Order: sequence, then C-alpha cells, then structure tokens
Amino acid sequence: MANKKPSDFVDAFTNERLTIIAQALLEQCYETDDDLQSDFDSGYSVGCTRFDRQKNRLKQMALEYSWLDIHDGSNRLVMKIEGAPFRFTRDNYLAPKKRSSTAVSDTEAIQIEKFEKTQQLALDLGDETRDNDEYVIKWRFFVDVAEDQEISQRDYEIFFVGFNAIDQPKCVWCLSEHRSSVITSVDDTRPEKVATKAPKITLPKSDESRKLSDE
Repeated sequence: MANKKPSDFVDAFTNERLTIIAQALLEQCYETDDDLQSDFDSGYSVGCTRFDRQKNRLKQMALEYSWLDIHDGSNRLVMKIEGAPFRFTRDNYLAPKKRSSTAVSDTEAIQIEKFEKTQQLALDLGDETRDNDEYVIKWRFFVDVAEDQEISQRDYEIFFVGFNAIDQPKCVWCLSEHRSSVITSVDDTRPEKVATKAPKITLPKSDESRKLSDE
C-alpha cells in the first residue's frame, strides 16, 4: 500500500491535482478556525461551518478547473476528476467513526459503475477485478483533525485514500508529503511570453573619475 500512488490506479489522480484539492480543503480548516473565535462558538459550530465552506469551495473549483466536475451537489457531494468519482469527509481513515465516511451513496454508485466500465473497455479488464482484494473501488479525501485541549488548538492533515470493496485502505496519499512551494501547471497550457525592455547597465565610477567629476 505504501508504494502505490493514486495515479497507479487512476491516471487522472495526479499529485498536482490532488494537491490543489487537498490544499483548498486545508485552507478552509484554518480560515474557519480564525473566523470562529467567539465565546459562543463550539466544536459543533466550527465543524459544521468548516464542512459547509469546504463543500462550497470544491463546488466553486469545478468552475475553475476543466478536469474537475460535480455529479451530486448536495451535502453528499460527489465530484469527479476526468470521470473518476470521489468524496470528502472529516474522519480518521484508519478507524472511521462515521459510517457515511466509507458508505457509497446511490449517486456515487452510478458514477463508480460508469467509470469502471470505461476502465474495463480501455484496459480490457474483466469483472473479476472486483474479486481482487487490491482492487480499489472508491476514493475519499479525509480531513483528519487533531485537537489539543490544553491550548484549544487544532491541527489538520489531508489524506486521499482508496478503499477496496470491504473498506480496507489500499492506497494512501498525504498532502504534507506532496506540498511544495513550487507551483506547476496541471495542463499543457503555457503562459504567453511578455516582451520586456533590456535593462540599462552602468558601471560604477572609479576613484579617479570621481575626482575629475568633482573638479
């Protein structure tokens, strides 16, 4: 599992694309914490606001990136990267507390079936792949929250996890291992060249020339 990348299972799940989505989820975590600082805010209010902001941010991103699409815009948000469906949840992928974290909704099941058929046609795979324990059928972004009660502070990590049919994680991608200060393009578009004037270069005056100019 440790040596497998999401793109080994789905070509469209590149590190660049996953980083863009995971970084957006992470930003909403800290922005929500910064905004909700009153004495009347609780873990519940922060959690609900954080989820709603993350959901709406991802929906907005579908308008910004051609490779990202929405299938189900409800609170069970199902999105697709070039046809490959995924969802996001706030939970621990190693020991999910919410059944909904790994449960497949009706709308997601339809998209999974469609994507599997395209994969089978493209790779000439048979239905027997589902019987393989290593076969990943669903993908989730997990927002993992670590809280320090003593200093009332939260820390976050974003994982992208692929599960097999019996909810075993078979591929785990972690944002902190791929985040970089280098921004790369996720398509083939190159920025247009901008014409610039040649810089003017002057040499510093020598001590002798300074004396002559002063006389």
